[in-house]
Amino acid sequence: MGERPVRAAADALAALRAAAATEFGALRSATVGRAAGMAGADGVVAAVDDAADRTLHAVDAEARRLRGLLRDSPPAGRRPPFLAPSGTPAGGPSPVPGLTVEPEVTAGVEYAGRPLTHPVAVDVRFARQGGISDCHLVAALGAVADRAPELLPRATAGDDVVLVDVPGRRYRLRATLPVDGGSGRLAYAHSPDHSTLVPYVEKAFAVYAGGYPVLGEGGLPVEALHWITGRPCWLLRLPRAPDEALTALITSRRPAVACSRPFDDDPADAALAVRYGLSPVGHAYAVCGLDPEGRVLLHNPWGLRHPEPLPLGLFRRLFTRIDWCETDDDD
Repeated sequence: MGERPVRAAADALAALRAAAATEFGALRSATVGRAAGMAGADGVVAAVDDAADRTLHAVDAEARRLRGLLRDSPPAGRRPPFLAPSGTPAGGPSPVPGLTVEPEVTAGVEYAGRPLTHPVAVDVRFARQGGISDCHLVAALGAVADRAPELLPRATAGDDVVLVDVPGRRYRLRATLPVDGGSGRLAYAHSPDHSTLVPYVEKAFAVYAGGYPVLGEGGLPVEALHWITGRPCWLLRLPRAPDEALTALITSRRPAVACSRPFDDDPADAALAVRYGLSPVGHAYAVCGLDPEGRVLLHNPWGLRHPEPLPLGLFRRLFTRIDWCETDDDD
């Protein structure tokens, strides 16, 4: 099977998963409301959660199979996608009823106790990408923090548990985070002030995604934005977008993530991308607006090497789309 049909099928599955997650979230909310006060209400809600988990797990398994086909047969002239090393599941089944099983980590990483702490300030800089390729999630967190911080996930701590709440779902996590087995430093997403809200949100998303190795295979910012906010999310394809629509979105208060295209087969554009400080491979950036000269401002989720301001025409040339979500102001 050629790459394009397989990739199209994988993208369709990702869209299906996002839609299914939305429907299950709505079903869960309705079930909680109707079952309130009834005997066995918790069991009814748990049954809905179990059905959602099994269904989404099946979709994830098929998506992984399709991505495997792409990895097995990379097109000529292109290197295969980054593969995060696999590791054994850390922690195994939780002995504490109700806690989520620890998501699988990558090789050389282990879990260690870390208390939940909140950042001093929340803005586009508060989330930094770590040792896996989940720029789609970290850029989405930065975009939401920058433009609609009230939509960020909520996290609270209890006895050896951290609760992460996103629209329609609560994740009951052990108070542990993935750390490098040698240095003990946080292995994945983190914050510059060393607070732990970001890595706990990433841990919840890793549960949703099926483990850190799967999360590290990359994904769609539009799905991450929807998981974070629960709001309707869309994508704007740059080649087809009128200038007015593009600039209106870039300058709005809607969280938005721009996706650059891979430059493996285009040395000229690869050199141009590097000249402007872009990653030479496909990458996601939080959209921060326009400068006084009308150039696009972007934030790199790595926390450094931010692109130079990009003229609008060049932005169209080097990027494929902008994923964005509605906010309360759109109601």
